[in-house]
Amino acid sequence: MADSRSARMSRRQAISLLGAGAGIGLFSTVRPGAMPLAAPLQAGGAKAVTFPRGAIIRTIVKDLQPEALANGTTLFHEHLDGVYSRDTRQLKLPPPSQQDIAPVIADIKETMKAGVVCIVDGGHPDMGTNYDHLRQISAATGLHVVCSGGYYLQNTYPAEISTMSEDQIAESLVKEAAAGRYGAYGEIGDMPGEADFTADERKVYRAVGKAHARNNLPIFTHNNYGTGPNVPREIALRQLEVYESVGVNPQRIAIGHMCSLPGRNPDIIKALGKRGAWVGIDRVRGDEKADEDRVALILAFLEAGYGNRLLLSSDTRRDYNKVARFARQLQAAGVGEATLHTILVDNPRRFLAFVPRSA
Repeated sequence: MADSRSARMSRRQAISLLGAGAGIGLFSTVRPGAMPLAAPLQAGGAKAVTFPRGAIIRTIVKDLQPEALANGTTLFHEHLDGVYSRDTRQLKLPPPSQQDIAPVIADIKETMKAGVVCIVDGGHPDMGTNYDHLRQISAATGLHVVCSGGYYLQNTYPAEISTMSEDQIAESLVKEAAAGRYGAYGEIGDMPGEADFTADERKVYRAVGKAHARNNLPIFTHNNYGTGPNVPREIALRQLEVYESVGVNPQRIAIGHMCSLPGRNPDIIKALGKRGAWVGIDRVRGDEKADEDRVALILAFLEAGYGNRLLLSSDTRRDYNKVARFARQLQAAGVGEATLHTILVDNPRRFLAFVPRSA
């Protein structure tokens, strides 16, 4: 027992030292019951993160310098608006959502008290996202909102996708991105329970990659882990390979839902990190029991040296403070404040920042 405890403490000490020297206090002093994510940077704080010359983060309202998000947490995959059905294939795009956004605005205001400054909305037209709602949420709260675009999965595609070529879909996505002020392509996914992508899904992946080549927008994915026994462990690697087949650099791709892969074996996420892709642990629940495997996966990922390739979110339509509670769990597991700052503040800025290209 003593040897086991000693090994565990060594593990915690090692993780707490990841990113050591940053010297920033992640958690500020707040009223009882509040769970802040990230305190503003202090003078002499974290080591500066550098970005390519001309890099911006595109919100639905304006283009930001990446430094504008240096003082708080960015959630890279949530849903502020929109509904969709997985039951039947859509023959046309659904109408924009007419949901009441007042509860969302109230929830976001509470979330911002915990240090969140930016949320990426993972919806797009085939999910019924109302982009006017996203603008209204941003205006009412001051939250920076990054909107995304693309196509979700086979049974949300409009019928014309089957008859369009990759290049035609890519052309359409480039135009939509410019008109809609997309800051990313995502979430782009595959059907539940399936062992491989459909032909249309593969075509959409490649079209998104071709659109990226023209405007340089980052890409984040949805995968079908946990939806049935036929889903192979390596489906995430297959996603990456399809994008690479049209020239997308893995460093511009976040492979999502990696915490839905059953168990605690970190082999796939480490393989993604080794290839330079971002790993999305984006279904955190902020509940100690529900998140046990997620914490274990992250500890293994950090120990392997890939903390600078990790992104966190909750992929939710309510309670955007789940990541705040999850951050507390990581801290209790021995993850140091500098490492948490890297994961919550710096990594999403690095993922979202891009140098615009002329389409």
